[in-house]
Amino acid sequence: MIRPALLIVAFAGPLAAADDKPMSKHGTFPDESIKVGKDTRTFRLVVPKSVDLAKPAPLVIAFHGMGIDSKDLMPKYTKLDDLADDKKFVLVYPEAKGKAWGLLPDKVKADLAFFDALLDDVKSRHKIDPDRIYVLGMSNGGYFAHLVGKERSKTIAAVASHSGPLGLQTLGGVNADRKFPVMIVHGDKDKLLPVEMARENRDKYTKEKHEVKYVEVAGLGHMWASEQKINEQLYAFFEAHPLKEK
Repeated sequence: MIRPALLIVAFAGPLAAADDKPMSKHGTFPDESIKVGKDTRTFRLVVPKSVDLAKPAPLVIAFHGMGIDSKDLMPKYTKLDDLADDKKFVLVYPEAKGKAWGLLPDKVKADLAFFDALLDDVKSRHKIDPDRIYVLGMSNGGYFAHLVGKERSKTIAAVASHSGPLGLQTLGGVNADRKFPVMIVHGDKDKLLPVEMARENRDKYTKEKHEVKYVEVAGLGHMWASEQKINEQLYAFFEAHPLKEK
């Protein structure tokens, strides 16, 4: 006859292992996935060795452009992995379904639900500083970074959009619950999304009394401003803008 005490020991192992999500550890994890409703959504997670796993770290969520994946191409052309290692933050590249972030209402709703679930998942496995959660994006991803800032303004400390437009959701103004800081980067030779659009975005935010850092890059087309060391500028902006001023 098995004693009750032994039954407790027998079941302790499986219960402790019920959650199959790996807890905090260093590394690059290119094939992470979570369930969001009926969908399985994927993302690339980077936890540099420079991050102290015992302390809350900043989190940067980077949205790729249309037709570009988050697993291979965006990390290569942005070099954000190197920035994460240098500045000691956790980095996530979410993957859009169909390689595009939502423009129409149903897809916007689904992509915002993915963002919420992704944030909860990362926070459940890693120590994340709740005052230092940032979003950035390129092109269509820059649009979505603007949108996440608008819709989750009390969660996101600051937003950066590189070569990205504001969407239909902001035709009547940003109208966010919180006047989040925003950094707008755009090349003056961008033929896909003309620089006049970025200037209008800057003015719209300014009119609503958001703090705006506007960087217009001379001679740059629709590409990442690597030669201008834009990564360092982006993170300096983030670092200066926690959700709650210290």
